[in-house]
Amino acid sequence: MERQYEVTSVGVNPAEDRAHRMRVYFTAMTIRIACVGSLFFVRGWWILLVGVAAVILPYFAVIVANQAAPGVGTRPEPPTPLELTGRSSPAEDSSSTPASEQLLVVDAPAERRAGGPATVDGEAA
Repeated sequence: MERQYEVTSVGVNPAEDRAHRMRVYFTAMTIRIACVGSLFFVRGWWILLVGVAAVILPYFAVIVANQAAPGVGTRPEPPTPLELTGRSSPAEDSSSTPASEQLLVVDAPAERRAGGPATVDGEAA
């Protein structure tokens, strides 16, 4: 079976996330309308419970509806740097590091590492 690679860590589709939040908000507001409507029918201490729910529910509905879904994607693994082994010059043969242990790691083009001005066709821009 082929291995699948994730290119980005984008996560949830914004349209699907928005639709989910709208459904949650609509459900909460439907419950609030039911609470307000039931204020005419309930008696006793139940009226306090329904009244508090009708007042507090919009606040929590907005808080929950404004929470965007977290990015569930995973970040791709960075590539390993290109490793080149170098040969030592005759002057370096006397150094304490043998030529077989020298290692050159290339991680950026030489133009970017040098920090000099950008060039276009060999001319300074």
